[in-house]
Amino acid sequence: MNLLSFASKQIWPHVLSVAHLKPSTLILLHSNDMDESKRPAERLRTFLSDVGLLPRTAISLVVLPHDDFAAVQRDLEAITESRKLDLENSVLNFTGGNKLMATAGFGWANRRLVRACYLERGNKLVWFEPRNSEFTTRTEEISTTLLHDIDPLPLLRCQLDASEVERVGERITLSDRGLQMSEADVYSRVQNGTPVGDLLDVVGEADHQAKAGDALELSAAAILLKLGVKQIRRSLRLKVKSTRGLSTRKPHAELDLLFNWAGRLWLVDCKDRKAPDQLAEAFRRELRGIRLPHRADELLNRIQSELTIGQTKILKEDIIAMREMGGLLGKVVCLRKSSLGEEVHQFAASQNIEVVLKSEIVPRFESLLFPNRPASVDAISKLKGFTSGRVVTETKK
Repeated sequence: MNLLSFASKQIWPHVLSVAHLKPSTLILLHSNDMDESKRPAERLRTFLSDVGLLPRTAISLVVLPHDDFAAVQRDLEAITESRKLDLENSVLNFTGGNKLMATAGFGWANRRLVRACYLERGNKLVWFEPRNSEFTTRTEEISTTLLHDIDPLPLLRCQLDASEVERVGERITLSDRGLQMSEADVYSRVQNGTPVGDLLDVVGEADHQAKAGDALELSAAAILLKLGVKQIRRSLRLKVKSTRGLSTRKPHAELDLLFNWAGRLWLVDCKDRKAPDQLAEAFRRELRGIRLPHRADELLNRIQSELTIGQTKILKEDIIAMREMGGLLGKVVCLRKSSLGEEVHQFAASQNIEVVLKSEIVPRFESLLFPNRPASVDAISKLKGFTSGRVVTETKK
């Protein structure tokens, strides 16, 4: 099969379609826009070759105009003629590109009776197949497990534009003991606070000095791996991309956990300490019975408000990082020891950020990775017990 695809900043439609369709040749059609099309196409060619999805010699980059409808169709015709493409064995993927390029491409496919496809959300591949001078449509679901063995590091590098990897961090997989241990035993160790280092194989470099949050990060990694994630990158750092005449060294972002799952990159930001906005309230309790200056309470309220704003800023930084690293299909999860304020929760929900508490780490991660999995009998029993207990308590009140 010859696959012709319009390149854009979003790489996943191409990665998924190549893994699913397994073309013999890939022609990446891009414009001269460096940020939106050309550089993404170049990075995509490198990625597909490096991970073994296609040999580099099977991937071609071809420039198309982004603002001339007729010229796009003329150039597509020229490409097929110069390369002597068998159109009956060719497919046009018009998921990428701008609207004009995609529309022109679809019109060309319609006129030349070439099969076309579009990757819709939910990893659904919509087919447009010529039949008797008309198109019939059908939908095919792409299995994202095709990509689960791919290290998230090359996926990240393929997506990045303004930043580059300063430190690759640690690559974490399950050890032999971790593979042999049952899910229930692994979860029990995490919930009891037992170290999980012996369940993990860790290769690479993170911070030399141990940090307070290391235990939470490793526990989360153990759970995610036991749930089915193949490998996780920990403590990976980014810096601003160096350019000609300007070399950058200092990192601007550190990623606690990064992994590849269900056709997207996931970022897990871990904080294993009391929420900063709760510190002011704890300080206020310590000062009870002490005569304070007139404005002390006002200042404490202001400190608490500023710290709450700080929590929101952290989430915003996560969003900015994931928009660049994972594109529109990136997923941000905030794992916290203590709950966040209501305003922060509302902001997280509005931005599709998942907030997971340490106390519910196992069931929440399971529901995030397998959103369509039916609830187990054990989970339903626990839910019934929780609900009935809450009703009794509220009735007593």
